[in-house]
Amino acid sequence: MMEAYLDESGIHAGAKVCVVAGYYGSHKNWRTFEAQWNKVLSAYPEVASKGFHAKHFFGRGKDGNRVKEYKGWSEDKAYKFMERLTQAIMRNRIFPVGYAVVVDDFAALTLNMGRWLTGAEFSKNGEYIKGGSPSRSYYLPFEFCVLKSCQKSNANPVDKIHFFAGLDRTFYEYANVLFKLALVDERLPMETRNQLGTIAYPLAKDTPGIQAADLLCNRLYRRALYALANPRTNPTPLLSNLLKNWQGGAPKLVLLNEAAFEQMEKKAEVMAAKRQARKI
Repeated sequence: MMEAYLDESGIHAGAKVCVVAGYYGSHKNWRTFEAQWNKVLSAYPEVASKGFHAKHFFGRGKDGNRVKEYKGWSEDKAYKFMERLTQAIMRNRIFPVGYAVVVDDFAALTLNMGRWLTGAEFSKNGEYIKGGSPSRSYYLPFEFCVLKSCQKSNANPVDKIHFFAGLDRTFYEYANVLFKLALVDERLPMETRNQLGTIAYPLAKDTPGIQAADLLCNRLYRRALYALANPRTNPTPLLSNLLKNWQGGAPKLVLLNEAAFEQMEKKAEVMAAKRQARKI
């Protein structure tokens, strides 16, 4: 059995980018990872009871000092803590996946293009029938994460891939809707949809996989914001380590922006032309 743990960053109002990211791997490898992650947390009682939360770890108060459960930590203590968490991810066969969408570029799409990209049904002559979520830019990175997790995880119709999102995370209510859309999204190959298992919502504070996804999401979100103005810069050493086990080419932030949408529009036009040809 395969498992994927996903989280988001940037679905709040006014966000410039939205990221969905996480890790996928086998049931066996996840259990090994969980034991190692929990061992790290157990060495820090102030964190162990709450679980890891990236926003708290990287957050700073008005005085520039660490906040929440990390208040009073020295830079050395924080560095060693993060290094141990990162090593738990890197040494296990759990694989990162993550996509970001530029919200304004998505909002600039035509209504029908936004519908098509979010699973709407169209007739053979290109007329809109029903469905789609053109106001939900986060559906795209979610869909791409689901698609890659299925393709790269060796899941199959018998040994399906099951997804997890934190019940105590904002992403919970969105993930529930998005997963149901993916199950019936005809743009996804039937082979992929047959690989999809279930989606469950454990408490993030008790689930190392979701905590790891939260860490990756947080860093990818910061990277995406920076990449908007500085597209040619390299990721930080921490993000590079979090992406180390990336499958399918060199690790990179996949940014769904205006250029990417232009390519998708061309693909949609080709598909529409093929439908018209079959109709004739």
